[in-house]
Order: sequence, then structure tokens, then C-alpha cells
Amino acid sequence: SKVLTADDTILAHGIAENVAPLIQSMASSYSHLMAPATTTGKNIMPRVAAMLDVMQISDIIKVESPDSFQRPIYAPLVTIPRRLGLM
Repeated sequence: SKVLTADDTILAHGIAENVAPLIQSMASSYSHLMAPATTTGKNIMPRVAAMLDVMQISDIIKVESPDSFQRPIYAPLVTIPRRLGLM
């Protein structure tokens, strides 16, 4: 495994408008991109998804297969299995 770092003054404050293009430029090397369900992740990843013209799947708690996952609904104790294309 490797750790990628980006050291530029434009990225110093983690502003989504500056970080999203960086992630977009590296995305073609990966099949999946993930971010934590934090304010920062929820701010950056929709922009990245739009730039890549892909669907964002947020707040999932389990990946079952490449096109199937679980996410909570209404409350953290209730989950629903979902399959891409059947939402």
C-alpha cells in the first residue's frame, strides 16, 4: 500500500472547490473512492462525483458486492439492502 500526499498552499484549508479537482485528477487509477461521513467528506465527494459523472452512494454501512450495499434508513438500527440500478 502507499500513502499519497498533496502539499500545496491552495489545499491548506481543505476547501472542497480546491480539493475536488485534485481527487478527480487521480480517480482514474482507482475503481472506488471513499470518504468518511463527515462534513468535509459530504462536501467534497458530491463535487467529485459530479466531475466524474458518476452516482454517489453516501452513508453506506456495508459493501456486500460491487453493486450491492447496505445503508441505514430512518434510524441507525434499521438497514436496507440495496443494489445499484434498483433504487
